[in-house]
Amino acid sequence: MGDSLTRQRAAPGRFGDLIQRGGGILPGLLLCVVLAGLSYTIAAWPALNNIVPLSALTVGILLGVAVRLCVPLPAALEPGVRWTLYWLLRTGIVLLGFRLVAQDMLSVGAGGLALVLLGVATTIALSIGVGRLLGLPDTLSTLVGCGTGICGASAVVAVDGVIRGREQDVACAIAMVTVYGTIAMFAYPVLAHLADLSEPVYAAWAGGSIHEVAQAVAAGFAFDDRAGVDASLYKLSRVALLAPVCAVLALWWRRRSGVRAGNASGARGAPFPMFVLLFVAVVAFNSCVDLPKAFHTGLVHLDAALLSAAMVAMGLQTRLIAVVRLGWRPLFLGAVVAIWLSALAMGGALLIAR
Repeated sequence: MGDSLTRQRAAPGRFGDLIQRGGGILPGLLLCVVLAGLSYTIAAWPALNNIVPLSALTVGILLGVAVRLCVPLPAALEPGVRWTLYWLLRTGIVLLGFRLVAQDMLSVGAGGLALVLLGVATTIALSIGVGRLLGLPDTLSTLVGCGTGICGASAVVAVDGVIRGREQDVACAIAMVTVYGTIAMFAYPVLAHLADLSEPVYAAWAGGSIHEVAQAVAAGFAFDDRAGVDASLYKLSRVALLAPVCAVLALWWRRRSGVRAGNASGARGAPFPMFVLLFVAVVAFNSCVDLPKAFHTGLVHLDAALLSAAMVAMGLQTRLIAVVRLGWRPLFLGAVVAIWLSALAMGGALLIAR
């Protein structure tokens, strides 16, 4: 009993830590907040943004990894970093629902919706299947598939809250979607002009397959203004699938955990994560209720700040050597799913744009 109580008090994610160790949590929390602010500044830097648009989430985790690599993290900062990663991440995922509306899925029409659904589902399934053939953990493969199929780093962050992958899995998945999404952002407009694609085909192709929202929008406007708008609609319809995908994955992961625990000791599976239900509820609320614009904008900015701080914490807890040891296999996996989704989106775009 004594050991059990000790473990409960030491658990990094328990909310009572804030009361019991408030002074101990504050230094690490402040470090994450300061670095998150710096990540915003770097992401908004015009000299970088005009060349390679990066979200504050991506910059945040890269900055955290860089700090961890260059500066030994004092033990006094660890409790606050763990608390930030656990609580701010889950709060940010819930508030992420204010960026999504179900109506986005309907804006592309029946054909576009079918293409988006097929692309997301097959990309995630293919990523898990190929990942198993390569000997990669399901957590990493699922994060790569969701980041590629849905919306880049935001999807990686949200899905990781459900499946609880290792820090190196998250860092690696974000690296994959950033690298291949950036390649697509520059390559698509060039290939489109060489192939003499029409605007409707190009918009469906770019919006239906490029990883990050910023990358898809940039690639769309690189073609023309109309393609930029239409590509954004396709991309937003993919983003809107984040809520149902998280819910499905939470159920699958819970059932999978239950089977493994049952095989081992007859124990029940892990409880369904409450923040996923709250996330879905927020999406439903945001789809039905028009909040005052200033209030809604404030919630979106707050969410971005929380997620950026959580990504800094993720980077600070990532051992780069663990990512490097994964070798060529994640790169190959990222390439396979990116090529698959691009080819599928092109084929679907040619069909629905007739």
